[in-house]
Amino acid sequence: MRAPIRAALLLCLFAGSAMPGQAQRDGLNQRVFDKAWSLVARRYWDPAMGGNDWNAIRDRYYPQAIAARDEKHLYAVINRMLDQLDDSHVYATSPSELRWSKEPPEERDMPPARSAARLDGGLLLLRFNQFDPGDDRWIRDEIRSMPGLRGVILDLRDNGGGRDDVLDRIAGLFSPRKALLIRLNGRRDIEETTRGAGPDAYQGPLAVIVGPDTASAAEILAFYLAESRRAYTVGERSAGSVTGGVDHDLPGGGRLTVAEYDIRTASGTRLEGNGFTPRYRVPTARKPTDQALAKAASLLRGAG
Repeated sequence: MRAPIRAALLLCLFAGSAMPGQAQRDGLNQRVFDKAWSLVARRYWDPAMGGNDWNAIRDRYYPQAIAARDEKHLYAVINRMLDQLDDSHVYATSPSELRWSKEPPEERDMPPARSAARLDGGLLLLRFNQFDPGDDRWIRDEIRSMPGLRGVILDLRDNGGGRDDVLDRIAGLFSPRKALLIRLNGRRDIEETTRGAGPDAYQGPLAVIVGPDTASAAEILAFYLAESRRAYTVGERSAGSVTGGVDHDLPGGGRLTVAEYDIRTASGTRLEGNGFTPRYRVPTARKPTDQALAKAASLLRGAG
């Protein structure tokens, strides 16, 4: 009888040692889920939540979140919940994903954030895959430093967007006057204008290349330059990912992005879910030949 008693005691001790870890996991799951749900309830631009019953959605996903066995599964549940809004700028990013995103680009096998190339005929090709501080100065300096410049190509095929203040400055590089760029509609409304470069603005021939991966601020820039008849637009329809996302911290080191604004262009066009369609429809694949780049260069050479 002594051996079974000892075995039962060991089992109880083992179960007791596991309980605090599981309780800690459950507690973190609840805190992360509750904050994500409540932030969206308070901050999402549409009080009607896109016609969804946000309380019912909480009841549906809460048990799944509490039962999540690790960070990966927890954030998968939260993002399934957020997907019910069908909004490109409502999503959660786990602590692990944030750590990965901070690694040097070469360790993530990603292309350079910026690149400039001189093409035949006095053309300048500028590629950048974000709208980060300093991008506007880089574009300005590259344009100023090119002797005999006869045209600029902005390649936005890999550009997923970024900061709206940088968008305002980049748009202003190509217009001498301040102009309405976008209207942000939410719990309060905001109008954003370009930050005109005045007499230093580049006013020569300009072309913009877009594709399915062109998103957010990059779509707005392409639409603005096309609508103002400032640039030739080439490529394929953009992603249609254009609402105003604001980042919030989550317990445990994650991040929640909430679309606090719906965005319309100066003419009232909504790009979210629709995207921007360039005037000249050309395949955007770069291999075996880069037809989009060839078309943009051809248009500029003809304009020059």
